[in-house]
Formats: sequence, C-alpha cells, structure tokens
Amino acid sequence: MQYQSYLAYLSDFNLRLVCYFLLGGIVTVLTAYFASMGKGTLSAFIATLPLLTALTFILIYVEGGDATVGEYARGLLLFTPPWLCYVFVVLLGVQRWGIFKSVALGIVIYVILSVLLHKMLLGLGTKM
Repeated sequence: MQYQSYLAYLSDFNLRLVCYFLLGGIVTVLTAYFASMGKGTLSAFIATLPLLTALTFILIYVEGGDATVGEYARGLLLFTPPWLCYVFVVLLGVQRWGIFKSVALGIVIYVILSVLLHKMLLGLGTKM
C-alpha cells in the first residue's frame, strides 16, 4: 500500500487529522511525564527530538509535495532565533516572576521578534 492509499483510507473515515493530533499528543505526554519524574533533561530531549519534525516533514510532503516541505523548513529556520529567545526568557524569568508570567513574556517576545524578523527578511527580498 502506498502513501496515497493510506491517505485515501484515512480521509474516507475523516481520521487523518485525528491521527496527526494523536502523534503530537504522544510527544507532549512523554515530555510532561518525564518532566514530572524529575528528568528535565530527558524531557527536553524528547521535546526537541527531530522525530516529530521528521514526521511533520513526511506528512507535509505527502499532503503537499517537496515545495511545501521547503517552505516549512525555511519557516523553521526563520523562527528558531525567536524561539531561542523565548526559552532564554523563561529560563531567566521563571524564578523571578513565576511560570505563567515568564512564559507569557517569552511568548510576547517570540511573537514580536518573529514579526520583526519576517518583515526584515521580506524587506530584503528574501522569500520566507
């Protein structure tokens, strides 16, 4: 059975998005489980393990082809520096402001930096 056959099967039963949701949920559950067991490094490793990204690449390829994968990969590279800033803000802020305020501030900084970086690259004529 080829990819298209699987997708046709899943779309006939409207299960495709449910399968994608469950796959992402497995990573979230494992990350939270190991973090709650005091294994933060293992939890972070699971959360950043390229398996989810690899699966996403494959699913995007099956859904939209190689041009769509390229666009997604460029987007990942574009949003990596703001994501690193987000993590840094949470790391520094969690003990000072608590988890909710530090995560909220990190997200605000992530969004602002992402928009600025995207506009800057569009101004340079880079396709992102």
